[in-house]
Amino acid sequence: MTERTPAPKDKGQCVYALSRPSRCYSCDAKLAPGEIVKLTQGKDEREVLCKSCAGLESFRVVPAGNARVTRLVKKHAGEIYLIMKWSELWKCYERQGLLVESQAAATVEKELGIKL
Repeated sequence: MTERTPAPKDKGQCVYALSRPSRCYSCDAKLAPGEIVKLTQGKDEREVLCKSCAGLESFRVVPAGNARVTRLVKKHAGEIYLIMKWSELWKCYERQGLLVESQAAATVEKELGIKL
């Protein structure tokens, strides 16, 4: 079950899971629904950047739903991004999980003995 939350006020630490197909503003790559993107404010509108263009290719997704894993990942990670996705049904953003550094996710996997 996903948690319904409003869009965070600190948009600098937020990435989004796409609801519909799009294209990267920088490299013009096709982006499928569900892919993680970062939004930047352009001159006229928001610019969608894929993970590689946003410098987030070394980050891993930690899905929502396990409070213990979330706490440990936040403890070990230096940089964390909240993954949000627009819900057409509820007309609000829903938290999908966290995007964290790969080494932090690996540390948590080793510590708990689970696969994220």
